[in-house]
Amino acid sequence: MEFASKLKELRQQRDLSLRKLGEKSGISYSILNSIENGRIHPSRDNVIALAYALKVEHNGELLAIAGYATEGEEDQ
Repeated sequence: MEFASKLKELRQQRDLSLRKLGEKSGISYSILNSIENGRIHPSRDNVIALAYALKVEHNGELLAIAGYATEGEEDQ
């Protein structure tokens, strides 16, 4: 699954607007909008911040989808 699709799915499951997710993650609305629409690729730090804000138990899946996790890498 593409990161943008996964982000949107998780955000909607938690009933969060992009603005609310931005407040929780410390990432601006415009950046989140661009990530979710596939215009930009998130940084590793952004993926970790989003995982924390979305209360994803293990961020390894999101990191892998975004192309950052390597096999055997520990979840943070």
